[in-house]
Amino acid sequence: MGALIFSIGDTDGDDAGRPAEPHRPRSLLSRTVAPGWIAAFIAGWLGTSQLLLWRFLDRAPLWAYPLGLALTAGLCVALIRGTRRDGGPNVATLLLCLAVALILLLLGGEGRFFYANIDWQVRAAVLRDMGANPWPFVYMARGAPDVLRAPIGMFLWPALAFKAWGPRAADIALLLQNGLLVGGLLALGSTLFATRKARWIALITILAFSGLDALGRVLFRGGLSDHLENWAYLQFSSTITLASWVPQHALAGWIGAVGFLSWRAGRLPLGGFLSLLPLTALWSPLGLMGALPFAALAGAQALIGRTSRWSDIAPPALATLLCIPSLLYLSAANDAVGIRIVALPPLQWGLFEALEVLVYLVPLALAARKRRFGVAPLIVAGLWLLVIPFVQIGSSTDFMMRGSITALAVLSVLVADALTTPGRVRVWLTVMLLIGSVTGLFEIARALRHPPMPAVRCSFFKAWDQSFAAFPKDSYLAPLSRMPAAVRPAEPARASAVEPAACWDGHWYHPDRG
Repeated sequence: MGALIFSIGDTDGDDAGRPAEPHRPRSLLSRTVAPGWIAAFIAGWLGTSQLLLWRFLDRAPLWAYPLGLALTAGLCVALIRGTRRDGGPNVATLLLCLAVALILLLLGGEGRFFYANIDWQVRAAVLRDMGANPWPFVYMARGAPDVLRAPIGMFLWPALAFKAWGPRAADIALLLQNGLLVGGLLALGSTLFATRKARWIALITILAFSGLDALGRVLFRGGLSDHLENWAYLQFSSTITLASWVPQHALAGWIGAVGFLSWRAGRLPLGGFLSLLPLTALWSPLGLMGALPFAALAGAQALIGRTSRWSDIAPPALATLLCIPSLLYLSAANDAVGIRIVALPPLQWGLFEALEVLVYLVPLALAARKRRFGVAPLIVAGLWLLVIPFVQIGSSTDFMMRGSITALAVLSVLVADALTTPGRVRVWLTVMLLIGSVTGLFEIARALRHPPMPAVRCSFFKAWDQSFAAFPKDSYLAPLSRMPAAVRPAEPARASAVEPAACWDGHWYHPDRG
């Protein structure tokens, strides 16, 4: 995802050979932003979300909050000091990255200006419950008290906006928060490409990146449909699909990809990359799991090359310490979720991988030794994407869809890198991207074709049953009695049991039902 960038008004290799111009004062838009400050903003926002979880559960003593702030500030300082200061984006690039991020998220329904996919029925209800009920609270809909135990990192700051200014403020706060984080990642990713031309190619590549879902749908399902990606009853998600359906999972996975590639390019220290990872668990444990193979690769190469230092160990250790409450919270009663290996028909798996991964992986492998990121990232990404369909966590294929985000983002950057350097594979990759881009275009068309997302007025329980009644609610709930003592709310309030006659006004379009 780090390649999703573009730039105007900056000076780079495209300007070599031009006559020198008289010195002029630099405008604000042309001033460089140090990458470390952007990384620190992302770490600071995720770090303070950890502290809000403490307040959400109301278990931390008063003295723990200054300590948590100090740990967060220490991580930010380490990122600022450890990240290379040269080659950062200018202010114009940063603003454009923010604009791209906001457009992507707006089209995904955030802010309720456009249609939102059905996953937002539950997501909006969770935000409403967190904003309308006092902290901490429990649900009583199943008879015994249940705690909202889910990756709620994305909702904590917007829920405070709800409490202060109402539900509409929460919608806008969610859009702005996610826009700033995605925009920051795009700005960090801009440091991976040296010229304006390369950044534009990278932007188009990542926006278009997807498997050949349209081809698979035509060949094996008899024609195109409104939502293309489940053509093989397995799914890897396109960039635009991720931004529209699951931005919290996408952010966790993209942070892993940008951090890894920045480390690989020598722009971010190993400790800086690793320290970001535990902070993402509260946003998406599945996205974090998908980043771990790349963290393992980075750690193994540092050990083998004997390049690891104390500064590579201390920041991740501090970040993990800060995240211990959230890790305990997320692990509560998770035996009902479960993990298992599934048997897939070889033909189903082979066709899926051929059209989703191998069409990119094989041509990249032929020239991987000539590329600046090397062979190892391609091997790890390829093996992970080939194996992950066989692993299931919970009652659906969510782990495959969310745990693949980092690997897909890394693969897309490798495709972008191949398209920006001479080589025979560029024509093939361009054709694959053109076919793959149909997936994202269909997602955008749905956003423009249907009414904007309505306001959700009911609780998580009633919203869940509108479209997901066939699935258990265990991924979002934990019995109060099974919460670890360190994070178990002592005197939680009861969430309001009053439900409206309808969760929202009007019809909410369902891609599979109409």
